[in-house]
Amino acid sequence: MERRPIEITPKARDEINRLAPVPGVAQLRLAVTRGGCAGWEYRIEFAAAQPGDVEWQDGEIRIAVDRASVARLEGAVLDYQGGLSGAGFRFRNPHARGTCGCGTSFEA
Repeated sequence: MERRPIEITPKARDEINRLAPVPGVAQLRLAVTRGGCAGWEYRIEFAAAQPGDVEWQDGEIRIAVDRASVARLEGAVLDYQGGLSGAGFRFRNPHARGTCGCGTSFEA
């Protein structure tokens, strides 16, 4: 069975498919990097996997997580929230002890 360190909700999956540069072929790469005012920030990009990434298929989406980020994303959920104000992808991460005031980075 494929290892899936992060869950992608149906709403997030729908939005990823809608935004994919090539319809029906989404390659999503996730990572956690140093930065932001709380110390760590998420990176989401449409890009092919890099050597060493953890990869799996979720419906039409090929997902890759940077190997160095797996521990910080293990058990997290990627969701999408629509609406006129504050629409965007949201991470629910059990490793985040707190977030910054603007909500773009987290403390682990």
